[in-house]
Amino acid sequence: MKLGIIGTGLIVQEFLPELTKLEGLEVKALLSTPRSKERAERLAAEHGVTAVMTDFEKLASQDIDAVYIAVPNDLHHLYAKKALEAGLHVIVEKPMAATEAQARELAELARKQDRCLLEAVTVSMLPGFEMIRHWLPAIGQVKSVSCSYLQYSRRYDAFRSGEILPAFDPAKAGGALMDLNVYNMHFVLNLFGRPQETRYFATVEQDIDTGGTLILSYPGFQAVCTAAKTCSGPN
Repeated sequence: MKLGIIGTGLIVQEFLPELTKLEGLEVKALLSTPRSKERAERLAAEHGVTAVMTDFEKLASQDIDAVYIAVPNDLHHLYAKKALEAGLHVIVEKPMAATEAQARELAELARKQDRCLLEAVTVSMLPGFEMIRHWLPAIGQVKSVSCSYLQYSRRYDAFRSGEILPAFDPAKAGGALMDLNVYNMHFVLNLFGRPQETRYFATVEQDIDTGGTLILSYPGFQAVCTAAKTCSGPN
């Protein structure tokens, strides 16, 4: 597979070295903002990526099969839509989109274009998850499910001092539900399907949920999903 990457942030810096080790995968191009072009050029030089650009149309014209979208949450829909319309397969960082309407639009467009649209959450692909799925029928009637994802954000200190970076910006689909609780949701939904009811209880600071508990109600039990960007703990 020939891949183009949109974004040059921390997640790209972390996974790009690993991508270059995979057989059958070639990272062909990096798309950055003009402000981040120097960083993109440095990453490309370090990891053998042949092209760097700041214009999406130039990226789409490269010899690539798919794009990996790793930009702030509020831009996921924009670039996923552009890529699908260009006939490319799409792997998009979580959350796939900022709203249900945006996610449905992307899903419909992917079906229309006959292209894959994948949210980059690996929970249901892990061997441990497959063992739980295998064991579930033998466990008996489920009475309760509890999931947690607690991770002290590298950006929380800046947030507390008044610097609102995208991961904490409500206007950019930031917050604990979008960034962390989505992993708990993937775990529960992939095991039990769509819940009958959902309720979210958020811890709000400066108009953003820095943590929260999501309750998914199923016949006979509740799944409690807790996430926070303000502390560390078992995940």
